[in-house]
Amino acid sequence: MNDDLEHQIIKLLSGYLRVDRRTINPDSRLVEDLCVDSVGVVEIVMSINDEFGIDLPDADVTEWRTVGDICCLVRKCIISK
Repeated sequence: MNDDLEHQIIKLLSGYLRVDRRTINPDSRLVEDLCVDSVGVVEIVMSINDEFGIDLPDADVTEWRTVGDICCLVRKCIISK
């Protein structure tokens, strides 16, 4: 995985969730570990779309379970852009 992309996403998440980015890693589960709810997912998607200039597909976003899932989808969208 692209370390720069991973670091950017973790930084974005830590800012949104107001948690120390050192506690977030690709295996962090969004709901169980980071307490992200459905509204949080929507806001995270909007932030990522703005940050990377992409449009994350809703169908793929519903499959997110971990931070690594977010990184994979963002990378896929950037490549296909």
